[in-house]
Amino acid sequence: MGQSQDVVIDLLKKQMVEMHETMKKMAARIDQLEKEKAATGVRVDQVEKSVRATQSAPSALNPAIGMAIDANAEHRAKTGGEFNFRAAEIGISASIDPYARGYAYFTGSNEGVDVEEAAMVTTALPWNLQARGGRFFADFGRLAKFHPHEYAFVNTPLSLERMVGGESKADGVEVNYLFPTPFFLRATLGGYNMIGAENDRLDNTKSRAWSRFTYLGRLNTYFDLTDNQSIELGSSLAFTPSVRLDDATGGSRSLSGVDLTYRFQPLGSTLYQGLTWGSELFVNSERRPLEVEVPSNDDPSILETQTVGKRRLSVGGYSYAEVKLNRNWSTGFLFDYAPSIDNPAKKTLGYSPYLTWNLSEFNRLRFQYSYLDDKVRTDKNERGNQFFLQWTTVLGSHTHGFRTR
Repeated sequence: MGQSQDVVIDLLKKQMVEMHETMKKMAARIDQLEKEKAATGVRVDQVEKSVRATQSAPSALNPAIGMAIDANAEHRAKTGGEFNFRAAEIGISASIDPYARGYAYFTGSNEGVDVEEAAMVTTALPWNLQARGGRFFADFGRLAKFHPHEYAFVNTPLSLERMVGGESKADGVEVNYLFPTPFFLRATLGGYNMIGAENDRLDNTKSRAWSRFTYLGRLNTYFDLTDNQSIELGSSLAFTPSVRLDDATGGSRSLSGVDLTYRFQPLGSTLYQGLTWGSELFVNSERRPLEVEVPSNDDPSILETQTVGKRRLSVGGYSYAEVKLNRNWSTGFLFDYAPSIDNPAKKTLGYSPYLTWNLSEFNRLRFQYSYLDDKVRTDKNERGNQFFLQWTTVLGSHTHGFRTR
């Protein structure tokens, strides 16, 4: 009996030793597999990074390029019809490095080819600052920063053309500061040769005293009224200390504006339904040339025409409302009040209903009827009933951000 127990104990000891050796071998094999897996993972990760770098390098070096084509057929009651090629606009944008990006827009039209914008924008300044330099649309008002094919309607409001000079194109520099507030609040300071694509008060290519530059200040904000209603509000002031149109005209010019945009976006609907109401008010104050008749120095009985400078205050603006019916259709109405800056008592009133058919995000047709009650222009061809059928398309990557939302 004692011998049997000893045999069993010896057998158990032998089995335990064998199991211990087996577990040691298994542990060593596991360690080996873990090391091989880690080494393989590093190599795979390195290969994947290399492949991604190889694939992304060309696209990182190539800027995004796109084009917008804008044309219309129009009929004016006084002159008849015309096919009007408005513009073909090529846009280029890309990151320069981790600290800046650049963009440019080149426009070709019946008037030739022009560099609409070509600017550099910082992306890594501290203290919520951002700087922009080159040629760009100055941060004045709301609609002046839009390209014409971005409008909710066909034509640029006459109030914007006469007061600002159409698009707020400017050569200069701007600095933006984003306030650390619970809602969006941004301030802009800028200095430019001048503001306005159609501004003919100064020669953009000649040097001048610093008093003849234009300086801008703007404050704008955005906040939600409710879950489906929002407001954008802005105030702008462009000041030129000295403007000289001729020997008789000189002095400062101030152009101020207030812009308001209200949006209603029902939460229960898609992004393609809602209401947008936008309005701007402009106030322009400057000395303008005025022809008066005065007695001649040689013979007081004879009257001579003489040009003098007289300060004029003009107030004008526009207001429009657009209703998005669904993904494809929207409709709206534009009212325009455009006084003459030389004679503010004379003005043009414009009334323009329009209907837009968005075939897709890249293809759009728009019909607009306009009636102009024009007391400013002597050309009667610009008065009365006008009809427009606009066709706008976008090719490739062409976007101006969320300004038209």
